[in-house]
Amino acid sequence: MVKKTSKNSNFPSDEILMKEEVVLNTYDECTDYIEYDDTKEFSVDEYCDNIQVDMVNESDDKMTLEFDITRIEAPIANALRRVLIAEVPTMALEKIYLYQNTSVIQDEVLCHRLGLLPLHVDPRKFQFPTEKVFGINEKGVDCEEEPEGDPTRNLIFKINVSCTKNRNAVPTATDPKQLYHNSSVYTRAFEWVPIGDQASSYKKKKPGMVSDDILIAKLRPGQEIEASCHAVKGIGRDHAKFSPVATASYRLLPTIRLNAEISGEAAERLQSVFSEGVIGIEKKGAKKIAVVKNARMDTCSRNVFRHEDLAQVVQLGKNKQHFIFSVESTGALKSSELVVEACKVMESKCRSLRKQIEALIH
Repeated sequence: MVKKTSKNSNFPSDEILMKEEVVLNTYDECTDYIEYDDTKEFSVDEYCDNIQVDMVNESDDKMTLEFDITRIEAPIANALRRVLIAEVPTMALEKIYLYQNTSVIQDEVLCHRLGLLPLHVDPRKFQFPTEKVFGINEKGVDCEEEPEGDPTRNLIFKINVSCTKNRNAVPTATDPKQLYHNSSVYTRAFEWVPIGDQASSYKKKKPGMVSDDILIAKLRPGQEIEASCHAVKGIGRDHAKFSPVATASYRLLPTIRLNAEISGEAAERLQSVFSEGVIGIEKKGAKKIAVVKNARMDTCSRNVFRHEDLAQVVQLGKNKQHFIFSVESTGALKSSELVVEACKVMESKCRSLRKQIEALIH
Protein backbone atom coordinates (compact mmCIF):
# COMPACT_ATOMS: atom_id res chain seq x y z
CA MET A 1 0.00 0.00 0.00
CA VAL A 2 1.21 3.48 -0.88
CA LYS A 3 -0.04 6.22 1.43
CA LYS A 4 0.41 9.60 -0.29
CA THR A 5 1.57 12.63 1.67
CA SER A 6 2.35 16.22 0.76
CA LYS A 7 5.22 16.38 -1.67
CA ASN A 8 7.93 19.03 -1.48
CA SER A 9 8.08 20.68 -4.89
CA ASN A 10 11.44 22.33 -4.20
CA PHE A 11 14.34 20.23 -5.47
CA PRO A 12 17.93 20.86 -4.26
CA SER A 13 20.05 22.78 -6.77
CA ASP A 14 23.02 20.50 -6.13
CA GLU A 15 21.18 17.37 -7.28
CA ILE A 16 20.33 15.87 -10.64
CA LEU A 17 16.67 14.86 -10.91
CA MET A 18 16.07 11.54 -12.70
CA LYS A 19 12.72 11.03 -14.37
CA GLU A 20 11.47 8.06 -16.36
CA GLU A 21 12.83 9.27 -19.71
CA VAL A 22 14.67 12.52 -18.96
CA VAL A 23 17.30 13.85 -16.58
CA LEU A 24 16.72 17.35 -15.21
CA ASN A 25 18.88 19.95 -13.44
CA THR A 26 22.03 18.65 -15.08
CA TYR A 27 23.70 22.05 -15.20
CA ASP A 28 23.45 25.38 -13.44
CA GLU A 29 22.21 28.64 -14.83
CA CYS A 30 25.50 30.42 -15.41
CA THR A 31 28.38 28.28 -14.16
CA ASP A 32 29.55 24.82 -13.19
CA TYR A 33 30.33 26.19 -9.73
CA ILE A 34 27.15 25.47 -7.77
CA GLU A 35 27.38 28.20 -5.14
CA TYR A 36 28.47 30.86 -7.61
CA ASP A 37 27.75 34.43 -6.53
CA ASP A 38 28.93 37.25 -8.77
CA THR A 39 28.45 39.78 -5.96
CA LYS A 40 31.03 38.02 -3.76
CA GLU A 41 34.73 37.62 -4.45
CA PHE A 42 35.70 34.02 -5.05
CA SER A 43 38.13 32.67 -2.46
CA VAL A 44 40.36 29.77 -3.48
CA ASP A 45 41.34 29.08 0.15
CA GLU A 46 37.72 28.93 1.25
CA TYR A 47 36.84 26.67 -1.66
CA CYS A 48 39.71 24.27 -0.88
CA ASP A 49 38.80 24.17 2.82
CA ASN A 50 35.33 22.90 1.91
CA ILE A 51 36.65 19.96 -0.12
CA GLN A 52 36.49 16.63 1.70
CA VAL A 53 38.18 13.35 0.78
CA ASP A 54 37.06 10.16 2.53
CA MET A 55 38.63 6.73 2.12
CA VAL A 56 35.87 4.14 1.62
CA ASN A 57 37.59 0.89 0.72
CA GLU A 58 41.11 -0.33 -0.12
CA SER A 59 42.10 -3.85 -1.10
CA ASP A 60 44.67 -5.80 0.90
CA ASP A 61 47.27 -5.50 -1.86
CA LYS A 62 46.67 -1.72 -2.06
CA MET A 63 46.02 -1.97 -5.82
CA THR A 64 42.30 -1.12 -5.71
CA LEU A 65 40.92 1.96 -4.01
CA GLU A 66 37.48 3.52 -3.57
CA PHE A 67 37.19 7.00 -2.11
CA ASP A 68 34.77 9.93 -2.03
CA ILE A 69 35.42 13.55 -2.95
CA THR A 70 32.75 16.06 -1.98
CA ARG A 71 32.21 19.79 -2.55
CA ILE A 72 33.86 19.87 -5.98
CA GLU A 73 32.46 20.16 -9.49
CA ALA A 74 32.46 17.75 -12.41
CA PRO A 75 35.27 19.49 -14.39
CA ILE A 76 37.68 19.05 -11.47
CA ALA A 77 36.65 15.44 -10.87
CA ASN A 78 37.01 14.66 -14.57
CA ALA A 79 40.42 16.35 -14.68
CA LEU A 80 41.61 14.07 -11.88
CA ARG A 81 40.30 11.02 -13.73
CA ARG A 82 41.96 11.99 -17.00
CA VAL A 83 45.28 12.81 -15.35
CA LEU A 84 45.22 9.40 -13.64
CA ILE A 85 44.74 7.70 -16.99
CA ALA A 86 47.00 9.76 -19.23
CA GLU A 87 49.53 11.87 -17.33
CA VAL A 88 50.86 10.00 -14.31
CA PRO A 89 54.16 8.47 -15.53
CA THR A 90 55.19 4.82 -15.33
CA MET A 91 57.92 2.60 -16.75
CA ALA A 92 57.22 0.34 -19.73
CA LEU A 93 59.20 -1.65 -22.28
CA GLU A 94 59.89 0.69 -25.19
CA LYS A 95 62.69 -0.88 -27.24
CA ILE A 96 62.70 -4.63 -27.92
CA TYR A 97 65.96 -5.91 -29.40
CA LEU A 98 64.81 -9.24 -30.82
CA TYR A 99 67.66 -11.68 -31.40
CA GLN A 100 65.57 -14.80 -32.00
CA ASN A 101 61.89 -15.46 -32.54
CA THR A 102 60.88 -18.73 -34.14
CA SER A 103 57.49 -18.87 -32.43
CA VAL A 104 54.23 -18.60 -34.37
CA ILE A 105 53.83 -14.99 -33.19
CA GLN A 106 55.07 -12.40 -35.67
CA ASP A 107 57.97 -10.20 -34.54
CA GLU A 108 55.98 -6.96 -34.43
CA VAL A 109 53.06 -8.59 -32.60
CA LEU A 110 55.39 -10.13 -30.02
CA CYS A 111 57.17 -6.83 -29.45
CA HIS A 112 53.86 -5.03 -29.02
CA ARG A 113 52.75 -7.69 -26.55
CA LEU A 114 55.95 -7.33 -24.51
CA GLY A 115 55.52 -3.57 -24.41
CA LEU A 116 52.14 -3.93 -22.72
CA LEU A 117 53.50 -5.99 -19.81
CA PRO A 118 53.12 -3.98 -16.56
CA LEU A 119 56.35 -3.38 -14.65
CA HIS A 120 56.61 -3.19 -10.86
CA VAL A 121 59.02 -0.26 -10.80
CA ASP A 122 58.79 3.13 -9.09
CA PRO A 123 58.89 5.62 -12.00
CA ARG A 124 59.75 8.51 -9.65
CA LYS A 125 63.34 7.25 -9.51
CA PHE A 126 63.85 7.71 -13.25
CA GLN A 127 64.01 10.58 -15.71
CA PHE A 128 62.13 10.94 -18.98
CA PRO A 129 64.08 10.08 -22.16
CA THR A 130 65.35 13.21 -23.84
CA GLU A 131 66.29 11.93 -27.28
CA LYS A 132 65.59 9.11 -29.68
CA VAL A 133 67.75 6.03 -29.17
CA PHE A 134 68.75 5.57 -32.80
CA GLY A 135 67.39 6.82 -36.07
CA ILE A 136 66.40 4.58 -38.96
CA ASN A 137 69.24 4.16 -41.46
CA GLU A 138 69.03 4.16 -45.25
CA LYS A 139 68.13 0.44 -45.27
CA GLY A 140 65.20 0.97 -42.92
CA VAL A 141 66.95 -0.69 -39.98
CA ASP A 142 66.04 0.94 -36.65
CA CYS A 143 69.43 0.33 -35.06
CA GLU A 144 72.58 -1.59 -35.88
CA GLU A 145 73.31 -2.82 -32.34
CA GLU A 146 71.83 -2.72 -28.87
CA PRO A 147 72.88 0.36 -26.82
CA GLU A 148 74.22 0.04 -23.28
CA GLY A 149 71.39 1.95 -21.64
CA ASP A 150 71.30 4.88 -19.23
CA PRO A 151 70.89 3.88 -15.53
CA THR A 152 68.94 7.08 -14.85
CA ARG A 153 66.53 6.49 -17.73
CA ASN A 154 66.48 2.76 -18.53
CA LEU A 155 65.84 -0.67 -17.11
CA ILE A 156 66.94 -3.72 -19.08
CA PHE A 157 65.22 -7.10 -19.00
CA LYS A 158 66.42 -10.14 -20.96
CA ILE A 159 64.52 -13.26 -21.96
CA ASN A 160 65.90 -16.42 -23.53
CA VAL A 161 63.54 -19.40 -23.67
CA SER A 162 63.58 -22.43 -25.98
CA CYS A 163 61.17 -25.35 -26.08
CA THR A 164 62.40 -28.95 -26.00
CA LYS A 165 60.80 -32.39 -25.74
CA ASN A 166 60.39 -34.00 -22.35
CA ARG A 167 61.94 -37.43 -22.84
CA ASN A 168 60.68 -38.55 -19.44
CA ALA A 169 57.04 -37.84 -20.27
CA VAL A 170 54.45 -40.56 -19.73
CA PRO A 171 53.63 -42.25 -23.08
CA THR A 172 49.91 -41.56 -22.61
CA ALA A 173 50.44 -37.87 -21.78
CA THR A 174 48.60 -35.32 -23.92
CA ASP A 175 49.17 -32.13 -21.93
CA PRO A 176 51.83 -29.93 -23.63
CA LYS A 177 53.18 -29.02 -20.18
CA GLN A 178 53.98 -32.71 -19.65
CA LEU A 179 55.17 -33.40 -23.18
CA TYR A 180 57.51 -30.41 -23.51
CA HIS A 181 59.79 -28.16 -21.49
CA ASN A 182 58.87 -24.44 -21.69
CA SER A 183 55.76 -25.04 -23.80
CA SER A 184 54.35 -21.85 -22.30
CA VAL A 185 56.44 -18.73 -21.79
CA TYR A 186 55.47 -16.62 -18.78
CA THR A 187 56.74 -13.31 -17.44
CA ARG A 188 58.78 -15.17 -14.83
CA ALA A 189 61.22 -15.95 -17.67
CA PHE A 190 62.40 -12.31 -17.70
CA GLU A 191 65.68 -11.55 -15.96
CA TRP A 192 66.57 -8.06 -14.83
CA VAL A 193 70.03 -6.89 -15.94
CA PRO A 194 71.39 -4.06 -13.72
CA ILE A 195 73.21 -1.22 -15.45
CA GLY A 196 75.41 1.35 -13.75
CA ASP A 197 74.76 1.52 -10.00
CA GLN A 198 71.30 -0.04 -10.22
CA ALA A 199 72.43 -3.23 -8.43
CA SER A 200 73.14 -1.29 -5.24
CA SER A 201 70.05 0.91 -5.60
CA TYR A 202 67.70 -2.09 -5.78
CA LYS A 203 69.24 -4.41 -3.17
CA LYS A 204 66.01 -4.85 -1.19
CA LYS A 205 63.61 -5.36 -4.09
CA LYS A 206 64.61 -6.00 -7.67
CA PRO A 207 62.60 -4.49 -10.53
CA GLY A 208 60.41 -6.97 -12.34
CA MET A 209 57.02 -7.71 -13.78
CA VAL A 210 53.88 -7.06 -11.76
CA SER A 211 52.97 -10.74 -12.04
CA ASP A 212 55.05 -13.82 -12.86
CA ASP A 213 52.09 -15.66 -14.38
CA ILE A 214 51.28 -13.53 -17.43
CA LEU A 215 51.36 -15.73 -20.54
CA ILE A 216 53.56 -14.31 -23.30
CA ALA A 217 53.61 -17.07 -25.91
CA LYS A 218 53.31 -20.82 -26.47
CA LEU A 219 56.22 -22.73 -27.97
CA ARG A 220 56.80 -26.17 -29.43
CA PRO A 221 60.09 -28.12 -29.77
CA GLY A 222 62.60 -26.20 -31.85
CA GLN A 223 61.01 -22.79 -31.24
CA GLU A 224 62.82 -20.08 -29.29
CA ILE A 225 62.44 -16.50 -28.09
CA GLU A 226 65.49 -14.41 -27.22
CA ALA A 227 65.25 -10.67 -26.66
CA SER A 228 66.65 -7.77 -24.70
CA CYS A 229 64.03 -5.26 -23.58
CA HIS A 230 64.72 -1.66 -22.58
CA ALA A 231 62.17 0.13 -20.39
CA VAL A 232 61.73 3.91 -20.31
CA LYS A 233 59.56 6.39 -18.45
CA GLY A 234 56.46 7.70 -20.19
CA ILE A 235 52.83 8.75 -19.83
CA GLY A 236 49.58 7.25 -21.07
CA ARG A 237 48.95 10.21 -23.37
CA ASP A 238 51.86 9.01 -25.52
CA HIS A 239 50.96 5.30 -25.39
CA ALA A 240 48.45 3.23 -23.44
CA LYS A 241 51.22 0.95 -22.13
CA PHE A 242 52.36 3.79 -19.87
CA SER A 243 48.92 4.25 -18.28
CA PRO A 244 49.27 3.42 -14.55
CA VAL A 245 45.65 2.39 -14.04
CA ALA A 246 43.53 -0.47 -15.30
CA THR A 247 40.43 1.57 -14.46
CA ALA A 248 39.92 5.07 -13.12
CA SER A 249 36.29 6.12 -12.97
CA TYR A 250 33.81 8.07 -10.89
CA ARG A 251 30.07 8.26 -10.43
CA LEU A 252 27.76 10.61 -8.59
CA LEU A 253 26.26 9.57 -5.27
CA PRO A 254 22.65 8.42 -5.89
CA THR A 255 19.86 9.97 -3.82
CA ILE A 256 16.50 8.30 -3.19
CA ARG A 257 13.55 10.03 -1.51
CA LEU A 258 10.31 8.36 -0.53
CA ASN A 259 7.59 11.03 -0.50
CA ALA A 260 5.03 8.66 0.95
CA GLU A 261 4.78 5.76 3.32
CA ILE A 262 5.12 2.51 1.40
CA SER A 263 4.03 -0.62 3.22
CA GLY A 264 2.93 -4.21 2.69
CA GLU A 265 3.17 -5.69 -0.77
CA ALA A 266 4.21 -2.34 -2.26
CA ALA A 267 7.20 -2.19 0.11
CA GLU A 268 8.40 -5.62 -0.99
CA ARG A 269 7.89 -4.66 -4.62
CA LEU A 270 9.87 -1.46 -4.10
CA GLN A 271 12.70 -3.46 -2.53
CA SER A 272 12.79 -5.85 -5.51
CA VAL A 273 13.16 -3.14 -8.19
CA PHE A 274 16.35 -1.75 -6.64
CA SER A 275 19.76 -3.36 -6.25
CA GLU A 276 20.26 -5.54 -3.21
CA GLY A 277 20.86 -3.53 -0.05
CA VAL A 278 19.38 -0.25 -1.31
CA ILE A 279 15.89 -0.55 0.19
CA GLY A 280 15.23 -2.09 3.58
CA ILE A 281 11.98 -3.09 5.27
CA GLU A 282 11.31 -2.13 8.88
CA LYS A 283 8.44 -2.83 11.24
CA LYS A 284 6.19 0.06 12.26
CA GLY A 285 3.68 -1.36 14.64
CA ALA A 286 1.91 -4.15 12.80
CA LYS A 287 3.00 -2.88 9.39
CA LYS A 288 6.16 -3.38 7.39
CA ILE A 289 7.31 -0.19 5.69
CA ALA A 290 10.04 0.49 3.15
CA VAL A 291 13.02 2.69 4.05
CA VAL A 292 16.10 3.80 2.13
CA LYS A 293 18.87 1.66 3.60
CA ASN A 294 21.91 2.50 1.44
CA ALA A 295 21.38 4.67 -1.65
CA ARG A 296 25.08 4.35 -2.48
CA MET A 297 24.52 0.80 -3.75
CA ASP A 298 21.91 1.89 -6.29
CA THR A 299 22.81 1.40 -9.96
CA CYS A 300 20.24 4.00 -11.11
CA SER A 301 18.36 1.51 -13.29
CA ARG A 302 15.07 3.45 -12.90
CA ASN A 303 13.09 0.20 -12.85
CA VAL A 304 10.87 1.78 -10.22
CA PHE A 305 9.19 3.89 -12.92
CA ARG A 306 7.69 0.72 -14.41
CA HIS A 307 5.26 0.68 -11.47
CA GLU A 308 2.78 3.56 -11.67
CA ASP A 309 1.94 3.66 -7.95
CA LEU A 310 5.61 3.68 -6.90
CA ALA A 311 6.72 6.13 -9.58
CA GLN A 312 4.46 8.80 -8.07
CA VAL A 313 6.09 8.72 -4.64
CA VAL A 314 9.74 7.80 -5.33
CA GLN A 315 12.15 10.58 -6.27
CA LEU A 316 15.51 9.59 -7.77
CA GLY A 317 18.49 11.90 -8.07
CA LYS A 318 22.25 12.24 -7.90
CA ASN A 319 24.34 14.56 -5.79
CA LYS A 320 26.32 16.76 -8.19
CA GLN A 321 28.99 17.52 -5.59
CA HIS A 322 29.60 14.02 -4.28
CA PHE A 323 31.88 11.88 -6.48
CA ILE A 324 32.58 8.21 -5.81
CA PHE A 325 35.99 7.39 -7.31
CA SER A 326 37.24 3.91 -8.15
CA VAL A 327 40.93 3.46 -9.01
CA GLU A 328 42.65 0.19 -9.90
CA SER A 329 46.41 0.26 -10.34
CA THR A 330 48.23 -1.89 -12.89
CA GLY A 331 50.85 -2.54 -10.20
CA ALA A 332 53.64 0.01 -10.58
CA LEU A 333 52.43 2.06 -7.59
CA LYS A 334 49.69 1.70 -5.00
CA SER A 335 46.35 3.22 -6.01
CA SER A 336 46.57 5.78 -3.20
CA GLU A 337 50.03 6.84 -4.43
CA LEU A 338 48.67 7.25 -7.96
CA VAL A 339 45.97 9.61 -6.70
CA VAL A 340 48.60 11.71 -4.89
CA GLU A 341 50.79 11.80 -8.01
CA ALA A 342 47.78 12.84 -10.11
CA CYS A 343 47.10 15.71 -7.71
CA LYS A 344 50.74 16.79 -8.04
CA VAL A 345 50.40 16.83 -11.83
CA MET A 346 47.24 18.95 -11.56
CA GLU A 347 48.99 21.32 -9.17
CA SER A 348 51.89 21.68 -11.58
CA LYS A 349 49.50 22.47 -14.43
CA CYS A 350 47.73 25.11 -12.34
CA ARG A 351 51.01 26.78 -11.42
CA SER A 352 52.09 26.80 -15.06
CA LEU A 353 48.78 28.34 -16.15
CA ARG A 354 49.01 30.95 -13.40
CA LYS A 355 52.48 31.99 -14.53
CA GLN A 356 51.31 32.36 -18.13
CA ILE A 357 48.33 34.48 -17.08
CA GLU A 358 50.51 36.68 -14.85
CA ALA A 359 52.96 37.14 -17.73
CA LEU A 360 50.12 38.29 -19.99
CA ILE A 361 48.77 40.68 -17.38
CA HIS A 362 52.14 42.29 -16.65
